[in-house]
Amino acid sequence: MPESLPDEVEVLAGRYGALHWQVWAGGTATDLMTMLKILLGGQLVDASGFGGPALYSNEKVNEWWGRADDLPYFVMARSAPVVSRLVAVTDRGTRIELELSKVDPRFGLRFAAAGLPDGEGPGVLLVEVDGQPHGFLRQAMF
Repeated sequence: MPESLPDEVEVLAGRYGALHWQVWAGGTATDLMTMLKILLGGQLVDASGFGGPALYSNEKVNEWWGRADDLPYFVMARSAPVVSRLVAVTDRGTRIELELSKVDPRFGLRFAAAGLPDGEGPGVLLVEVDGQPHGFLRQAMF
């Protein structure tokens, strides 16, 4: 990844019911900000995200789970190029495959996001590399 980037740029977008979501990224290799912006009818209704290194040493994925009071939970991640699939498993056992971008050449990373079903919360994020299970990341419960 380049040492610095000029501004945040949109790296992925999708829909969840009536909501439109966008993933934005910008910063430096050591402090890469990744933001999820949620819009309803073209109006921004929530934005949140995480910073820190693009990826921690020996890790393939950095993840974020969150929500606003009246919105469903969302999961967002940035990953090494070798990650081929990310699946969120909710606290009720529902599996949701995250939409995963191609490798973004500006960052040398892939970005991913998905909304969780109404009433379901964070669980674990399953990681696949080259189509094979690579482990999971357990979301800390708040």
